[in-house]
Amino acid sequence: MTDYILWLGGVFVEDALKRPAVSTAANRWQKGLLEALEQNHFPVFELLHFPEPVFPKGKLRPGVQDDIASDFENCLVNYWNLPVLRTMDLCRVYLKAFKNICERRGKPLAVFSYNPMPWAVTAGLYAQKHLQTPWIDVCADHNEPGSDWGGYSLGAEAARGHVFLSYNAFNSCPFGPKMHLDGGINGLRYKPGMENFQTEDKKIILYTGMLSIWGGVSFLLKAFSLISDPDIELWICGHGSSSELEAARRADPRIKFYGLVSEERLQQIYRQATVLVNPRPNNINGNTMNFPSKILEYLSYGKPVVSTWTPGLSPDYREVLEVLPDENERCLADTILNVLQWPDERKKQNLIAIESFLLKSKTWKHQTDRLVAWLKKEVL
Repeated sequence: MTDYILWLGGVFVEDALKRPAVSTAANRWQKGLLEALEQNHFPVFELLHFPEPVFPKGKLRPGVQDDIASDFENCLVNYWNLPVLRTMDLCRVYLKAFKNICERRGKPLAVFSYNPMPWAVTAGLYAQKHLQTPWIDVCADHNEPGSDWGGYSLGAEAARGHVFLSYNAFNSCPFGPKMHLDGGINGLRYKPGMENFQTEDKKIILYTGMLSIWGGVSFLLKAFSLISDPDIELWICGHGSSSELEAARRADPRIKFYGLVSEERLQQIYRQATVLVNPRPNNINGNTMNFPSKILEYLSYGKPVVSTWTPGLSPDYREVLEVLPDENERCLADTILNVLQWPDERKKQNLIAIESFLLKSKTWKHQTDRLVAWLKKEVL
């Protein structure tokens, strides 16, 4: 039987991303890595469920096959989406499906889990104990585990290997072997060397992502209120709603909210933007344990990116981001205004730096090669 990777997690179709519990960022990240694994190294088999809010806000038996992207072989498990019962049932159905997959296909070369959720830990520990198959815990985000990591997901520390998207989590984790892999791109969203700087009078600040406190939309709206130029607009794309955003839109017609748009429409919006903003705040629980994956998507368009500095970022991002010297509204507004006034030569220098940074170390091909080399050396 050909060696394959069993991936606990998976990729959903675009329409499924409209559902409240499905993360667009997680979907994009997993799709990028799994495609690169299949293209260059190993076939992938997904074991996954469809996430929903607990019934009655979500469905009682979530998930149909049409929700799942057809990019990879997969097994979708259904579960009883009831309070208390949900986690126990997910542990049960994951373990049952995992055993069935191994009976049909043979045991995998390795088991990867996207985030150390209880059902992933259950299957991963079983793989290691009963099949001697290594389990790799991929931690994309997590609540603060404490200085001794005593608050990390119970049992996940026993995984044979650990992959962290957050640079801070990678550095502070006391157990190993471990690897830092924040993300990747499939390619540049513009032609290298073909500068196409905007000359229109209107300048567009763009934010995409969460409308919750973790994304920093409130911070951005307060900063934008300090920008009075009528030719500067703030465009926001993302899932969900925000009363603060709605109030700001009513008060300021320069603020445009597009909601959750298709991938094709999102690419059009990115290309219209003048500057991209990541205002993720530092003082929110969990923001040291995640990586703002929108950063790589932003950079792939070759536009200037204004950003706060959170511990999930590795130091090399300082080469390609306009980092706020102070995390306050006035500083964010002033930094955006400064970038909007860049001459073409400064924009060109920034573009060259972004190209070098991305093509040298942030393609999914490069990241997957690193992952496989680490697996062979330290895990398998």
